[in-house]
Amino acid sequence: MLFLRGILMNKFIFNQKYPFILLFVSFIFIMPQIITKSMVIGSDAIFHFNRFFETSEQIKNGNLQYFISIYGFQQSGRIVNALYSPFVAYLNGVLVLIADNWFTYQIITNFILYNIAGFSMYHFLRSGHVDHRKSLLGSLLYMCTFSILYWSTRQGFSSWGAAVMPMCFSLIFYVLEEKKVPTFKLGIYVALLVQIHMLSAFITVLIFIPVFFFAFYKSTSKKNFLTDLISAIILFTLLTFNIWTAYITIASNNILIQPFVNKTMSLNTIDKNSYYWLINPCSLLIILIFTIIFFIKKWKHHSTESKMIFIIMMIFMLLSTSIIPWDTLIEKRFFIAELIQFPFRFFTPVTIFILYLFFKISDFKKIAKIFVLLGILQVVILMFVTLSAWSSNDDFILSGPKTVFKEENVKKIKKAFFSKNKGEALEVVMKSTPDYLPFYENENFKNIHELNAYELYKNNIINKNQYFKKSIVKSKLVVKEINFSEEFIEFPVIIYAGTRLTTMGTELASDQYSLSVIGTPIINREYVNNNQIEIEYNNKFNDLSIYLTLIMWGIVIIIGIYVKLNYFV
Repeated sequence: MLFLRGILMNKFIFNQKYPFILLFVSFIFIMPQIITKSMVIGSDAIFHFNRFFETSEQIKNGNLQYFISIYGFQQSGRIVNALYSPFVAYLNGVLVLIADNWFTYQIITNFILYNIAGFSMYHFLRSGHVDHRKSLLGSLLYMCTFSILYWSTRQGFSSWGAAVMPMCFSLIFYVLEEKKVPTFKLGIYVALLVQIHMLSAFITVLIFIPVFFFAFYKSTSKKNFLTDLISAIILFTLLTFNIWTAYITIASNNILIQPFVNKTMSLNTIDKNSYYWLINPCSLLIILIFTIIFFIKKWKHHSTESKMIFIIMMIFMLLSTSIIPWDTLIEKRFFIAELIQFPFRFFTPVTIFILYLFFKISDFKKIAKIFVLLGILQVVILMFVTLSAWSSNDDFILSGPKTVFKEENVKKIKKAFFSKNKGEALEVVMKSTPDYLPFYENENFKNIHELNAYELYKNNIINKNQYFKKSIVKSKLVVKEINFSEEFIEFPVIIYAGTRLTTMGTELASDQYSLSVIGTPIINREYVNNNQIEIEYNNKFNDLSIYLTLIMWGIVIIIGIYVKLNYFV
């Protein structure tokens, strides 16, 4: 720690253009896992591991299937990645291939996340005219917040959105100061956030709305402002075309089971059970209280831009508390509340803005350095404590009650996560998360809100898989029954509107099978050739949208590299 303190006090490092110290601190944060050789299997780990195992196997076998899952999620044919950051899923698939096992993958992704968060926050603070030293300190503190730790401690994917969010917010300063729209940056940054995490992008756009309205009102060239904004929206659309076409083609033809509805949202607020968002790091609460009091007392002395950021911050802090009647909104089936799930997600922009305001209005560099040192120490301690669960025989996997274990031997389960065969861990530990399954109304289930999709997926897919053999032939998932007893066979795969269902190459007509409430096909044996069916999902329009989006990103990256190279020449 004394060595770290020496680095933080080093003027040479503070005066460099790029804060390479962020790399060093990121390395410190992953050291507890390297030392203990332990895993963190949090609430969302199994779900995301399946997503990325799916893409890694597709890449490995040269068998790209953008829509249905043919390797992960119990080879169920369910659609997940196409609706949940598909390009990022493939990038993670590459990381899964590079990593020796899930343990190595976890260390790599944690390291990458810390660095993205640090550099993104640094860019945001520098854009807000915070000096280099303060920007570096603010970046280090942001890396210590639970907005980022949510991934390393629980595998909450919103951390990836939180890591990029400050970079998007850096545009606020330009818009408010120049009263202009940064067309290319706006289109690219928001598109990047949508590709990473949709809810984070939604929150970011909510924050942009009052900022852009204010800038438009103050603009002396409203026509150019609107023209540039429309251009940014067009660029954004082209860079996210794959997302919208997938949503339109899948959601318009299927009733999808959305991520679970949190009926006790008021408990997941910063003033109740999720108070840890306020105290990671502990100095955050001090910074929050001090900045709010100081800012209000000196209100007249602050710029219009700072006042607007302060007001936005206070609104989002209110949204992250139980003052909002979240449970009542859920009872009334308010869609936005169901989408949010956890109000603490609104606290991420609060942490970003409060750090900016703190360093903008104060000059407590020595205190800030102490805050950073204590924050880094707190993260290291938190990681050691979180990793200690791995040594337990009962709570070593914190993925919730919906987890299904196909192996009773704890040592074998743990060993599977260190195996080079990454599918091994996903075969012994499964979770019946039903996100994006289709819903088909029948006599027993007429209301999607009364559906226990977790149990249905567990019974219809996970438990039934043992009676079937699954394989992949090109883009087709082949499912063959190995239990020859019943007249009607319910195959453990999911059928969507758009899924092609065949038996030995012959397509089954819709009147030759029925579907369960979550889309598993029930077929009379007389229609099934050789006890085998095949499923695939092809959509040429979606394929074109994927290629178009990739081409657009390729052009953007090439132009970005060209501009950077010319900047340094």
